[in-house]
Amino acid sequence: MKREYTDAELLADIEAVLSGPDPAEIERDAYFNDPANAKEIAEQQAQMDLIIALYNARKDANLTQKELAERMNTTQSFVARLERGRVNITIQTLARYAAACGKRIALV
Repeated sequence: MKREYTDAELLADIEAVLSGPDPAEIERDAYFNDPANAKEIAEQQAQMDLIIALYNARKDANLTQKELAERMNTTQSFVARLERGRVNITIQTLARYAAACGKRIALV
């Protein structure tokens, strides 16, 4: 037999969930604090740093994605995929992107 809950019981359950810790936040914090995930997190951070550098280089050069694509002899959609991390970028492509923005790459 199915149990019927009163409005008061449902409201109490909702209040308990809302006032407690966010399960997704707990899971996220556990992931980021687990040393076993450090290498993966560092790789993801390096990728994000590169994406941000690409975007900033284009913005500093006052170029749209379309203008940059024309300078690189490629498509705007390819540039968009680069700036979203959807493409495994090669050093050659990175150098072409930088040159199109009037910059050079330096590996450190």
